[in-house]
Amino acid sequence: MPCLVGATAVGKSDVAIALARRVGGEVIACDALTVYRGVDVLTAKPAAPPDVPHHLLGGLEPHETYSAGRFVADCDRVVEDVLGRGRVPLVVGGTALYLVSWLHGMGAAVARDERLRAELEALADREGTAALAARLRAQDPRRAAEVHEHDRRRLVRALEIVEATGRPASEARGQWAAPPRRAAVVVGLRRSDDDLRRRVEARARAMLDGGALEEVAALDAAPRPPSRELAQAIGLADVRAVLAGLLTREACAERLARATWRFTRRQRTFFRRLPVQWLDVAQDEPPATTAARVHDVLRAAAAVA
Repeated sequence: MPCLVGATAVGKSDVAIALARRVGGEVIACDALTVYRGVDVLTAKPAAPPDVPHHLLGGLEPHETYSAGRFVADCDRVVEDVLGRGRVPLVVGGTALYLVSWLHGMGAAVARDERLRAELEALADREGTAALAARLRAQDPRRAAEVHEHDRRRLVRALEIVEATGRPASEARGQWAAPPRRAAVVVGLRRSDDDLRRRVEARARAMLDGGALEEVAALDAAPRPPSRELAQAIGLADVRAVLAGLLTREACAERLARATWRFTRRQRTFFRRLPVQWLDVAQDEPPATTAARVHDVLRAAAAVA
């Protein structure tokens, strides 16, 4: 099964489209946020051309909850459909947790502990998510390094696993070292730090110029608030601050770029869990050229014809 990964802004979407055209493929988005509709700019949702079908894009309302478990089920369903039509499924994205879960399975479930969860939620209400992050760092530094300090939902879940089982949440994912449930060839794109940082900064400015303000205004005017997952979208709080007159557009772009850059560092750490074949992409390399190189790797591994 061919998979294409890489950090945010590395250029996966354009390369995936060019690759799909070479192999008769269809793109399956492995992304925790582009699954939502109405926030195309804020989540940098790829524009699917008519000749390259994309799946798991924009299918959920902003208030709906999405998870790795749902992605695994959805991806299984779409892969079988694509294969059944004689096409090549290309799993493409930057949400490493979703891809690892799909390839290796979710592992043994840890039941919710409502009493403990209520205690952790109360702690966050009193002292903020920083208190949850500090508590997790003390008990499971490996998992703490993977979770954003403002990601309340994942911080609570990781602490729930640690304190309910006595084992770190990172150990609970030991199944990821086991044989995969899906045979896959994972190709990763990477750029120099300077090049990627420039692309991140350009992307931040383009999002503000391209409609992110209008999307967030519409999101907040909706009758139901966004899900916890979507509420964690990078830049959402800063765009709201611009709309409220508390932040300039330029300051918002700078904050968005900094937050995105930090996120790319965490992505790279998480991708170390996978046997990725990395390709270095030159600053001015056309997507079609990169796609040809990816195709060579996949063909050599017998993942595509």
